[in-house]
Formats: sequence, C-alpha cells, structure tokens
Amino acid sequence: MKPHGMSGRPPGAQFYLLLALSALLLIPCFASAATPPPLPDHVISVSDDTLSRSEDLEISAVWDRDVSLYRPPESLYLQIYSASSGSLIAGYTIPEDKHAASEENIRYFRGLIPSSELPADRLTLVVTDPVSGADARMLVNVTETGPDFPDVHMQRSADTLFALVAVFLLILLSTVLGLLIRRS
Repeated sequence: MKPHGMSGRPPGAQFYLLLALSALLLIPCFASAATPPPLPDHVISVSDDTLSRSEDLEISAVWDRDVSLYRPPESLYLQIYSASSGSLIAGYTIPEDKHAASEENIRYFRGLIPSSELPADRLTLVVTDPVSGADARMLVNVTETGPDFPDVHMQRSADTLFALVAVFLLILLSTVLGLLIRRS
C-alpha cells in the first residue's frame, strides 16, 4: 500500500538533476581566478603645492606594480579639477620619463603644466593609469590666474561644443539616411 499523496512510480531523472543542481548552488566555491590582481601603486609629487604666476607646475609620478599582472603604460592621464566646485578644468597627458632609470616593475613619468593656463583656485590633480584605471590624487593651490587661462579655457569650451555638435549632426544625418533608404 502506498502512502497517501505519493504516486506509485519512483522519482525520475528530472528529480535527481534538480537535486544535484540545488546541491551545487548551496556548496560554497572558491574561485581565485575571478579575483582581479591588485591595482598598481601611484605616487605623485609636484614641484610646489602653492604656485604663483611665475612658476610652472612640474608633476612627477611613479608607477609600481609587477609587470606580469599589468603592462606598464606609456603615459599617464592627468585631470585637473576645481576643488571648490568639482568642475573639470583641464586634461593633460604625462609621458614616461625616458631619462630616469626605470626598473622592470617601476616606471617614472614627468610633465610640466604652464601656470599661465591655470586659474587661481585650489585644484585637485587626478593622475590615472589608462591600463588598469588606478589613480592618485593631490591638492595644489594656485594663487593667481594665469594670463592665458581665459583664452585656453575658451578654446577648450569651443572644442567641447564642436565635438557635441558634430556628434549630434552625425546622429541626425544617420537617421535621415536610414529613413531615406527604408523608403526606397
């Protein structure tokens, strides 16, 4: 006599498959391959953390990481933000210093930013490794607005506006071309 509520046939393959899948989902697994390697270390320094109009901003950066984990970049990307408003002021590329004695796992980078292109403000420098995305930050005070800053800022704004208008026109022309092809 069979118990009430059970069918007379034994459990099928679907039941055992569901049981095995449930067991696999419940067993904790260690996946070391899914863990990314640690990011490279960046150390940045500047010639002076308070700049006047006559001084240029000299930036030095040291990249340190095992090259088997991340290939060393050829340059680092520097973004300068206003510390008070958080707005992006400028972006520069810092090339590798070929004159410095680089070791296998350590690379040196050096760049010079004219103070004439910087506004009078407390600035946040963000140096980013384009390969791994690791970054380092530093604050710098600029006491006087450089004489070229208004022109440089206007040129950067015009370049950004031109790029936005070009992308908009490209999308518009692609849409019109697609509609014309669809009709014919």
